[in-house]
Amino acid sequence: MFNLDNFSDSEKDRFTKLVNYLLNRTYLTRETYEAKDRIGKINADYRFVERNIETFAAFFEIAGYEINKDDSAGIIGITSIYPTNLVRLDKFTTLLALTLRQAYDAAIENGSARGVVFISISDLIVKMIDNKFITKKPTIVQMTSSLRMLIRHNVIARYDGNLEESSAIITIYPTITKVVSNEKISIIYANLFKEETAPVSNEPDLF
Repeated sequence: MFNLDNFSDSEKDRFTKLVNYLLNRTYLTRETYEAKDRIGKINADYRFVERNIETFAAFFEIAGYEINKDDSAGIIGITSIYPTNLVRLDKFTTLLALTLRQAYDAAIENGSARGVVFISISDLIVKMIDNKFITKKPTIVQMTSSLRMLIRHNVIARYDGNLEESSAIITIYPTITKVVSNEKISIIYANLFKEETAPVSNEPDLF
């Protein structure tokens, strides 16, 4: 049963702010990375939700959401139980997310101990072209729009530089493994890489 009887006034205020944050941003990560500092800092908001996870779970259940905590990845996230509230990405953003997952997996397999991966926008574009996801460099508007969409939901973060510049560095958070999970990878390929004669279905709901 949901109640805040044991919360102080300041804790109630923080609870409300974090509920709104999760509804708008989807994920909280245990560590955050500030510009020009590749050492993760503990996220106090993550710890607050972690300590009060049952209270948050009770609230979100009433609202039609599930809250999940992945200790190994350091992720807390919410998912709507109603398909109408899931985030649907356009084709380009879906392909960008798939490329981010590939880059994340490759870096982790090569020994990245941080749990996050840093990559330049230019390297991302090269990977998308090499994988034949796109045939030419995307426009600045297209790229920045997709990047900002993923930043909003804490899938990536701007680490250094302006998003409009290909030299900018972004941080890939472990939340990419939730947005593009192993199960969803096959769905993405099935929906986006059909033969030209086959009808094209809608892009998959990712989160």
